[in-house]
Amino acid sequence: MTVWSKPHHKLATSSHEALSENFKFGIELSLGQLIETRTKPIIQWLAPNSKVKTNRIGGFRSRFKGLGMDFDEVRLYQNGDDIRNIDWRVTARTGEAHTKLFKEERERPVFVVLDQMPSMFFGTASAFKSLIASKIASQIMWHSLNNGDRFGALLFGQNSHSEMKPSSNRRNCMRLLSRIVESYQLILNENFIFNNTDGNNIQKEQQQRTAPKNPLSETLKRLRYLAKPGTLIHIISDFNLFDEDCQGHLSRLSQHTDIHCVLVKDPIESELPPSGLYGITDGTQKGYLNTRDKTIRKNYRQQFEKKQKTIKEFVLGHKGIYTCIDTNYKQESTGIHGSSVEPTDKQTRNSDEQPW
Repeated sequence: MTVWSKPHHKLATSSHEALSENFKFGIELSLGQLIETRTKPIIQWLAPNSKVKTNRIGGFRSRFKGLGMDFDEVRLYQNGDDIRNIDWRVTARTGEAHTKLFKEERERPVFVVLDQMPSMFFGTASAFKSLIASKIASQIMWHSLNNGDRFGALLFGQNSHSEMKPSSNRRNCMRLLSRIVESYQLILNENFIFNNTDGNNIQKEQQQRTAPKNPLSETLKRLRYLAKPGTLIHIISDFNLFDEDCQGHLSRLSQHTDIHCVLVKDPIESELPPSGLYGITDGTQKGYLNTRDKTIRKNYRQQFEKKQKTIKEFVLGHKGIYTCIDTNYKQESTGIHGSSVEPTDKQTRNSDEQPW
């Protein structure tokens, strides 16, 4: 695990990883795929309108006045000001002593909240929603490290929760990528490799009873204690669990942090397949879906549009950034200062293109 964190190791700069012949691209996840996002970004979005900054020195431009290199403004001289910063031209022109103020550069904490609920392990296009979400989380990690920021993450599933406090240590971040892959494969096996034994069914029922009612809400509640003022928070999810409790936690977080919500969706979630009768299953039970009824199709589409509108308006109302990406990699970002529609096919992008 630690050897991957060495810059000279092949996995540190490329995706040349030995995969099994039965590896299912678009469904299964490997460490190499996450490392590849360092040079091949998955998503682009607008830069946040930053508010409060942290106290650690770094490469992020702060709104705090200090001893930085970027000139900010001139104000009247006050007792205790460094006389070396006196602006003699303004002083001579006004007849009163004035001092120069500079903006400090600060190191910014960045958090990713990654949804690994069973509903994310679904997709009818290029990949599962969960796979795309994992790649986006990895891309954000690489971008944070390149900026000299500290990166942390919270992973949550139906019966699991993992967290890493913000760190600029490359080794810790590589451990996190390994943790994402391990958790991903474990959930994938639990949901798609079935063993119909009574003992296995009893164990699943016990896990469901002990699992939190809303893992997303509990994760955001925990994040309120971890996120310091000035933190940039990326929430990557299908937001199926986005309720009033989640809105309350996010509203409080937005008072001292920047919020970026990434909705990962599948085309079939917004529009039913063509008119017909389809066989469906949840892995244990089987049934049929009739998409011939126009009223059902209309209500289905309106229900998703209502969900998407609720999330988007909430995020923009709290001065955050909203991004939507589907399993065909079509995406759009919207902020309070405008919208940015990105390329719809990731294969047409330059591999050296930077997302910001």
